[in-house]
Amino acid sequence: MFSLASTVIDVSIPATHPPLAADAVTFAQSTDVNTGGLRAWIKDNIVFTILIALACVVLVGGLRGNLSRVFTVGGLGLFGLAYLGIATSESAATGIGNWLLGLVGIST
Repeated sequence: MFSLASTVIDVSIPATHPPLAADAVTFAQSTDVNTGGLRAWIKDNIVFTILIALACVVLVGGLRGNLSRVFTVGGLGLFGLAYLGIATSESAATGIGNWLLGLVGIST
């Protein structure tokens, strides 16, 4: 029984999946995959939206007289935007690392 099943499988595999010819070309993705488009979209759209939302929160908090919350939300919002700026820049991390090393006297 097993030899019959093995024979059926051996016969069916070449029929459904023929081997590639010697001159066949296998196509692969030839473009470079990167996040440049996503990074640019975030810079153009998300940052502006975050700034508008942050301004609205600060204005509403200021109108209500809750200044501690205004400074907390404003400061954390600016910290988040600074982090986003570092994350979307290709050379910012290197520059910050060089600056931190320069604080202890190491120059690169």
